[in-house]
Amino acid sequence: MNGADQHPTGNRCPGCGASLDGAKSFVGVDRLHRTSGQFEVVCCTTCESGLTLPRVTAAELAGYYPSEYAPYDDALGPAAGAISCAIRSWQGRRALVHEPLRALREIPPGRALDIGCGRGDLAASLQARGWRVTGIEPSEAACRVASDRGVDARHGTLTDVDLDAAAYDVAIFQHSLEHTPDPSNDLAAVASALREGGLVLVTAPNFGSWQSRAFRSCWYHLDLPRHRSHFTARGLRSVLERSGLQVERVSTSTSTVGLPATLQYRLFGHCLFPSGLPLRVAAGLCVVVLPLSRLFDGMGGGGDQLHAVARRAIASSMTAAIASAGPG
Repeated sequence: MNGADQHPTGNRCPGCGASLDGAKSFVGVDRLHRTSGQFEVVCCTTCESGLTLPRVTAAELAGYYPSEYAPYDDALGPAAGAISCAIRSWQGRRALVHEPLRALREIPPGRALDIGCGRGDLAASLQARGWRVTGIEPSEAACRVASDRGVDARHGTLTDVDLDAAAYDVAIFQHSLEHTPDPSNDLAAVASALREGGLVLVTAPNFGSWQSRAFRSCWYHLDLPRHRSHFTARGLRSVLERSGLQVERVSTSTSTVGLPATLQYRLFGHCLFPSGLPLRVAAGLCVVVLPLSRLFDGMGGGGDQLHAVARRAIASSMTAAIASAGPG
């Protein structure tokens, strides 16, 4: 298929939930880990979000994540590990002072969910700041690493991990919501685990960015076939609201790696540094061109990352009184 093809199936948009019958699509390949085959992205005509096809089973999806996938890879020697740790520490500090995680500075430490916690980098950083973090991670190996770092890391996904109801103060999807084929169900599960007024903080690639539009299948953040849902700002807002959450704000930012890696894909067709220390050093060096990336993003109408801050609704006193009184 190409950009002029139309998709005939009954799939629905992961953002707004509209039918994708007859929607246009394009085809891409795995440029990061070079999984064989081609993958289709169907684009919603309502909110312009996208869905990766074909749909796959959980086992098939797990096969797209090799052990050297960056959030899982921890197999480095002492010297390389120290360098990698320093880079990750800098990235973590940077994330905590920017959207959406800076919302955590407005509330006291409590209980947090880190969905797709990987090796536990973010969870460990939050725990050092007084938070009690439960991590959810489908990679058993990454889960063990996170557990060794003192994180309450639970192996599985939101569909098979038991969570306390109305017990958590915040739930974080830090580049993880795009990995699920049914984000509405995942968000609804999280909403039921949050206390009233609890926060949901989401960072995901901006499928509506100029980078995505200009480079399409060569866009770094497309990350086929691992990214199953591709959100525009409108689509992200819609899926949060459809899951029963109140959206406070949606914004964009410029990632350090997005534009340089996208240009690498366009020039070479694949990632030159797909794993290990070379990947982390290359990602760190991308900060040199960050001002230029920000300039282009400003001219293009927004950055390559989407951020959302949403909240589980607080029942009004009248609603609560009616609910407690029961029928009649």
